[in-house]
This record gives sequence, structure tokens and C-alpha cells, in this order.
Amino acid sequence: MQNKLATEIHRLGGDVGDLVWQWFVRNGPHGPSFTWRQTRKEPPGYVGVEHLESIIADHEEHDPGFRDRVKSVVQKALSSYDMNLLRRAIQVAAVVGDQTELQRLSELTRHESEKVAADARASAFYLRRRLSAHCE
Repeated sequence: MQNKLATEIHRLGGDVGDLVWQWFVRNGPHGPSFTWRQTRKEPPGYVGVEHLESIIADHEEHDPGFRDRVKSVVQKALSSYDMNLLRRAIQVAAVVGDQTELQRLSELTRHESEKVAADARASAFYLRRRLSAHCE
């Protein structure tokens, strides 16, 4: 893990040796090429957020509590100064978040980085939809 990134994770109260932090930083589909909808760059029918949801569900099936540990990482990373880490947190929040993360996402829709703000808008939309489906 890069020294700058490890320093940021420590600043957030995270542990670079933790397997969930390592998954969060190194694995995808979340990250710079994340997709919220179908694109021409991806195979037909592929949507990154849906793939992410499937991956987290698979991890949770084999490792109960994985989703909660990821959510804890997301809560910390939503305060990151590192744009890549922050965007990953925003993307994963769409799948594991609740009202607390939704509030933070709403704040991030006004972020100075258009990429961060765009991810926050998409994540908030997806999370609202997911939360309302669970209430029905």
C-alpha cells in the first residue's frame, strides 16, 4: 500500500493491515472506473454498482459481519482528504449505507471536485432507492 495512502488511513483511524481496509483500497469494482449505469466501455448489461452489491453479498455469505465491517470503513473514509479513497467510500456507501451515510452523501454533493460531487449524487440516489425498498 502506498505510504501516502497508508498515512491517510491511519489519520482516519483505520488499520492498513485490516483485510477489510485492504479489500476496500485494492479490490473493485469500486474505484476510478466505477459505473453507476450501463456504459459502452463495459460489457452489455454490466453495471458496477450492481456488481459491487453482488460482491458484498457474496463476502457476507462466507464471512458474516463483512457488510458491517465495510460500513465501518466507509464511515471513516467518507471524511478522507484523498479523492480516490473518498470516491470509493461514496460508491460503497450506496450498497452498505443507511440514513447516516445518506446525510454525509448529501453534504458531498456540493464538494469542490465535480467527480466527488457526481459520485455523491449518484450514490445518494441509489441509497435512497435501496432504503425505501427495504421499508416497503
